[in-house]
Amino acid sequence: MNAIEVKNLIKYYDHGKVKAVDDISFEVPQGSRFGYLGPNGAGKTTTIRCILGFLNADAGEITVLGEKINPKKDVKIRNRIGYLPGELGLYKNMTATDLITYFAKLYDIEIDWSFVKEVTERLKLDMNRKVGVLSKGNKQKVGVLSALMGKFDVLIMDEPTSGLDPLMQSEFYRIVSERQKKSNCTVFLCSHVLAEVEKFCDQVAIIKQGKIAEISNVSDLKAKNLKHIELLFTTPESMKEFKSFLESEYPESIVKYEFQTQLEFLLTPNKARKILCEISERHWAGIPVKDFSITHSTLENIFLQYYEESKSEGGRVA
Repeated sequence: MNAIEVKNLIKYYDHGKVKAVDDISFEVPQGSRFGYLGPNGAGKTTTIRCILGFLNADAGEITVLGEKINPKKDVKIRNRIGYLPGELGLYKNMTATDLITYFAKLYDIEIDWSFVKEVTERLKLDMNRKVGVLSKGNKQKVGVLSALMGKFDVLIMDEPTSGLDPLMQSEFYRIVSERQKKSNCTVFLCSHVLAEVEKFCDQVAIIKQGKIAEISNVSDLKAKNLKHIELLFTTPESMKEFKSFLESEYPESIVKYEFQTQLEFLLTPNKARKILCEISERHWAGIPVKDFSITHSTLENIFLQYYEESKSEGGRVA
């Protein structure tokens, strides 16, 4: 069974003038780690709010754990979903302990306080300080804890590591991995931090301007996309000459960085093999390339491929 099924979802804002989510469909298998990728304003949060029944969709159908979502009715399925929103709205005068107890009553669930204690120790969170005096990172830890406090079948997390330092980010993913291994829960991770999703998720959907641009296994997605090429030239003149050649002969290339004698760009695998021959056989401003390297695709490069063509277009609502 799929944990989440979204079919032909459409959501408008501003009285139908802005289409935030444009006829998207995807399935999230039970027990999977599903990454939902896109920049701010692509439609990620709108999708999540529709899945949770917080928003009325204008068209389409959503099923979670076999139950169709209808915001107009009491959605009991929410008691089986751990949710971490992208923007936390926590009561400032409550402590983390107070909040977790309050949330548990809303969910009508029992808290495993031994697990809560373990997570707070691993995340280095003081449960007795009021939320209003906590740093952004510590407030995020409270949000993480609220999403993990119950034995939920689905975890939906919107930008879960926002505000966490690198050590706490790694600890967060270890905690979620352990929870999933123990309970076989489904993780739906919404993010624009591509490196994290690449390491954690086994399947991803890329949303571009409210439409699904790609759904694929992470390994398959990386295997068929752009190569990162870095060249080091002897003089700035030779770099400029090569760049002119690149723009003329390989207009589909994406320049990521250039400075004096260094140039980094992205190119499809077949074109990357071709340009290697050009680099080895030709001189630029009379001087050969000093050094070069080619690395395998990352999700960041793939992401750029989908968005480079429309980077100058107007933004969309979240």
